Amino acid sequence: MSLKNRMMLALGCSALLGGAGCTQDFDQADFVHDEGQPWCDELEAGNGSTDCALLLGEDHLIFFEYAATARGARLMVNLNTLEGQEVQSFGPIAIEGAMTSPALRDINHDDRDELFIPLMTGNVNTLWSVWQQDDEGLFHRAGELSGFGVDAFEIRDGLVISQARGDAATSYETASRLTADGLGTVYELLIDHAARDCRLLDQSGMAARRLSAATVVAACEARDWE
Repeated sequence: MSLKNRMMLALGCSALLGGAGCTQDFDQADFVHDEGQPWCDELEAGNGSTDCALLLGEDHLIFFEYAATARGARLMVNLNTLEGQEVQSFGPIAIEGAMTSPALRDINHDDRDELFIPLMTGNVNTLWSVWQQDDEGLFHRAGELSGFGVDAFEIRDGLVISQARGDAATSYETASRLTADGLGTVYELLIDHAARDCRLLDQSGMAARRLSAATVVAACEARDWE
């Protein structure tokens, strides 16, 4: 039995004396937890704004509940303990046409997962609202990232590198840094695949990181263009 299913078995049975009456097969493929929501990380792409849940660590669950609006949906987020005690609730968050589901990933290697909430999807890019945990395990909004997906973000020299499509011939590379104060842009590059060149659009955080504009552009243009 998977960790998630064992935890949900405990959660679903915690209110029952000694677990009596817990007879559901939690290893079945169609298992959903007691809120009737599937796991967010098991939903296929295209199922955005679907109520779901994520397992945070080994003792917390995050529930995502969407309410339809004229322009998309409103999202409420609840962080609960395994025993069902609410730890934090936040929202509503406006969602406009997101095609994917919330996700967790540690992008600054502090051993605490950041929460990624998709706000909208356009072309192949998704705009994500990023939330980070404090020392008490509570989530606070850190900023936004745009790209192909949470798994596609590259961690390079302490920076989060995101790629986004522009048009058929262009794309964007953005380097961000996540600190206790939130996400900050270090640089943004416009990549012209037809001309095979790169141009800095934003270099506002490069001096603090002691990065050379010429070095960043040269590294970008040294890519395999095929």
